[in-house]
Amino acid sequence: MNRDFLSESLPWPSTADRVHCGVPLGNGLFGALLWGDGGRIRLTLNRADYWDHHGGHQWPREATYENLRKCLRTGDDRKMRRLFEGRDAEGERPVRPTRLPMGRIDLDFESSPSAVSADLDLSAGEATVRTDVRGGPTRIRCVVPRELPAFCCMLEGPYVSDVNILACPVDDERVWEHLRALGYPKPVPYGGKRSGGWVQQRPDEPALVVAWRRKETGTSRVEIFGCAVYGDTPGVAKSKATRMLLRLARKGYDRTAGETALRWRDYWRTACAVRLPDRDLELLHFLGLYKLAGLSMPGTPAATLQGPWVEEHQLPPWGSDYHFNINVQECYWPAFGGNHPEALEPLIELLESWKPKLREYARIFTGCSDGLMLPHAVDDRCTCMGGFWTGAVDHGSTAWVGQLLWQYYRYTMDEDVLAETVYPFMKSAMRVYEQLLEDKKGRLALEVGVSPEFGGAMTQAYGRNASFQLAAIHWLCRTLDRAAERLSVDSAARRKWRDIDKRLPLGAIVKRGKHAQIGIWEGRALDESHRHHSHLAAIHPFDALDYQGSEEDRRLVENTMRQWTVQGTGAWSGWSFPWASILCTRTGRAHMAVELLRLFRQAFLNEGYASLHDARFPGLTTIDRRKDLMQIEAALAASAAVMETLAYTSQGVLRVFEGMPDDWPDASFENLRVEGAFLVSGERYGGRVRRIGVRSEAGGTLGLANPWHDENKGARIPRALWQDVLTEGPILTVTLEPGEEVSIERD
Repeated sequence: MNRDFLSESLPWPSTADRVHCGVPLGNGLFGALLWGDGGRIRLTLNRADYWDHHGGHQWPREATYENLRKCLRTGDDRKMRRLFEGRDAEGERPVRPTRLPMGRIDLDFESSPSAVSADLDLSAGEATVRTDVRGGPTRIRCVVPRELPAFCCMLEGPYVSDVNILACPVDDERVWEHLRALGYPKPVPYGGKRSGGWVQQRPDEPALVVAWRRKETGTSRVEIFGCAVYGDTPGVAKSKATRMLLRLARKGYDRTAGETALRWRDYWRTACAVRLPDRDLELLHFLGLYKLAGLSMPGTPAATLQGPWVEEHQLPPWGSDYHFNINVQECYWPAFGGNHPEALEPLIELLESWKPKLREYARIFTGCSDGLMLPHAVDDRCTCMGGFWTGAVDHGSTAWVGQLLWQYYRYTMDEDVLAETVYPFMKSAMRVYEQLLEDKKGRLALEVGVSPEFGGAMTQAYGRNASFQLAAIHWLCRTLDRAAERLSVDSAARRKWRDIDKRLPLGAIVKRGKHAQIGIWEGRALDESHRHHSHLAAIHPFDALDYQGSEEDRRLVENTMRQWTVQGTGAWSGWSFPWASILCTRTGRAHMAVELLRLFRQAFLNEGYASLHDARFPGLTTIDRRKDLMQIEAALAASAAVMETLAYTSQGVLRVFEGMPDDWPDASFENLRVEGAFLVSGERYGGRVRRIGVRSEAGGTLGLANPWHDENKGARIPRALWQDVLTEGPILTVTLEPGEEVSIERD
C-alpha cells in the first residue's frame, strides 16, 4: 500500500502570510499554528475548551411548538423572535457564548524577514520550519505532545541563542471591545529572558495562564516549551504552568518528540490508507485523518467548527460553536471508514452530560417529559446560541446526532453502548417527533418543519412535511425497530414505529411537468442554489431511499438529482462540496463525485491547506467574499468522501469500487472500517476488481455487492470458507467468526 504521505514529510506551501496558512499541530485539547516570515516565527495557541459563556438564549416556558405555529400563522414576528431567538424589545439578538482567541508565542530573531520553507511530518506530528538568521541556516522543529496542553520547540542554528521569546496575548481592539463589555481585564504579562507568559482573568471562569520556558542545550541549540493551563486563581494557574514546563524541560525535546511520534505512528498503523491515481485526492484523505486526530480523541473536547485552532486576532466565526445541522457530523464522518471510531467518544460523553438540558428543551417545546431535543447551535454547556429561530426548532439535528451514535455502534458492534446510550437517545429523539406528528385522514403529517438553512431565519422559512424532517423520522422509525429487535425490548413501541413509517410520506414530492421529485417541503421544489443539501437527506445520510432498488425510487432520485444539478453550485460554501460528492457517489455519478472533490481542493483549501467556508476565487459560488474564514469540517468530510468512492454501505450492502470513475483504472485501500465492525481492503487494476479482503472484529454476516456478477469468471474463495460465502447472484454473503478473515479474488 502506498503511504507516501506518511513516509516523507509534506512540504507546506506557505507559512509567511498569516495565521490561516500556519502548520497545524494539535491533540484534540490544545492546538498550535506555526507560521512566520523568517525574522519572526509565530505559534498561535488555543485550547478547545477556552470559552466565554456569557449570553445565549435561555428558552422561556412559552417557547412551545403551539406558540411557534400561532406566531407563524398570525404573522407575529416580534413574539416569535423573542421566544425562539432571544431577541429583546428592540429586536437585538442576545450576546452569544463564544470560543475565545488566546494569543501567540513569538520567536524573534531580530533579523529581516527571509525565505522560509516548512514541512509537516504527518507520521510523527512534527512541523519543521527552515530559514536564515543573519546568513546562518536555522531550523525550528515543533510538536504538541499527545496528552498535554503544551508545545515543544527545538531551534538549531549558529545564532539561535540570540532569539527573543515574546509573549503576545490578544491585543486586537475589535476583540477587546467585546471582552471589555463582558468585564474582562487586560492580560497581565510576567517573566523575563528565561521564562515568562501572561495571566488572563475571566469573569466567572478559571484564570488562564499561558507560559513558556527556555532551555539552552548548546551554543547552537535552544529548546522552548510552552503551555496553557487554568487555575482557580492566577497563582494556582501559574504554579501548574511552572510545574508542567519544568517536567517538559527535564524530559527535553528529543524524548518528547519521540514519544509523540510513537503515538502518531500507532494512530496511522490502524488508519485507513488509500492509493489513488489522483494525488490531490490522496492528500485530502490523509490530511483529513491527520486533522481528525488533532480535533477529537478520547479525553479531549468534542469537535467544534475550528477545533483547537482559533486565530489570535479576531473572535472566531459563529463562536466556533457546536453546529449540529451538518458541521459536527462532517467532522466525524471520516472516523468511521478511517478506522478511528474512538474519535466519537468525546461527543458521546458530551451528549450524556447534556441530557438534562436536552430533556428541558423537549419538555418546553412539546410538553413530553421523556424526550430529548437538541438545537442546531449550542456552546459546550448546551446553551442555545440564539438569533436563528429555524435552527433552534430544527429537531432534525437531534435525529442526525442519533444517527452518528448509531453509526458508532454499527462500526464497533459495542452492544453495551447500544443498550445504554444509543438506543435510549434515539428513542427519546423519536418521542419529540411523536408529539409533533398529526393524523390527517389516516396519513401522518408534520405541519411545521424547517429544512436546515433554507430561507435562513426568514419568517416564511418553514413548510408542511419538510423532506429533511421526514427522512429523519423514517430513519428513526426503521433504526429503532431494528435496535429494539436486537435488544429484545419494546414490542409495542416497535409496532408504533412501523405504523408511523408506513403512514408518513417519504418526502415532500412535487411535480415539475410529468416528473416527480423531492422538494424542500410541500409545494416548494428546489428552485434556487442552496448550500445545504437537506432535502436530499433521504439519500445520504439517512439512506431511506434505495437508489439500487425499485425503478420508482430510482426515477425519483434521478429527477431530484437533475433538479439539484440545474440549480448548481452558485450559493454553496466549502462544506457543501464533500457532502455533494457523497451524494453523487451514491447515485451513480462517479465522475462528478471526483470533480467536486477536485473543486473543493482548488477553491476551499488555502495555501496552507486550511479549509475555508468561502471560496478563494470568484465564479464557482457567490459565497466568495471572506478569504480567511477558517472552518474545519469540510477538510474532514473530504476524507470521508474519498473513502466513499472506494467503498460504501447502502441498504445493508457493502459496495466496493462502485463509486470509482472509469478513468481510475487502478486503486487500492486497506483498513477501511465498514458497518458490522468489518475491516476491508481492496485492489483494482486495469479497471477490474482483483481482490477484496474482509476481516471481522465482532463476527457476523456481511452483504457484499458482487463486483464479478456480470463477468464470465467469478470469485475465487478459499476452500475452507466455501460454506460461508454464497457466490450466486449479485450479493455475496460473507459470514465470519470474530478475528476471522477471507480474501476473495477474481479468477
